[in-house]
Amino acid sequence: MRDAAPDVLLERQPRGPVEVLAVRRAEVIQADTIEQLGREIRQAFDASDAVGFVLDLARVRFFSSGALGLIIHLRAQLAERGRRLVMAGATGDVAHVLECTRLAQVIPIYTTADEAVRDIGCGPAAGP
Repeated sequence: MRDAAPDVLLERQPRGPVEVLAVRRAEVIQADTIEQLGREIRQAFDASDAVGFVLDLARVRFFSSGALGLIIHLRAQLAERGRRLVMAGATGDVAHVLECTRLAQVIPIYTTADEAVRDIGCGPAAGP
């Protein structure tokens, strides 16, 4: 695992053909935080040849609708490239929001990053 600078919102963890992107911020609600997170995730996409990415939300406690929109948009960008994006580790309010918005019908949500890595590291890429 790479150490991240305090102002970095994302920890990148290559795991074979998959890369785990662990969000380091407990709250992803402000527009500037969402924009920065989007930039960091896109940079990870561009810098990696991974077949899929796991967005690990284990540390996130609050999530805004803007953050949900970002994730949906990022998933579509990856699908266009034949790559996958899944989520893992959501608990509490974040899990409740994901459940209420039915985002799991669009983006698979796993209990743990390890479970997601095992699953998407072996499976085909999702379509758009």
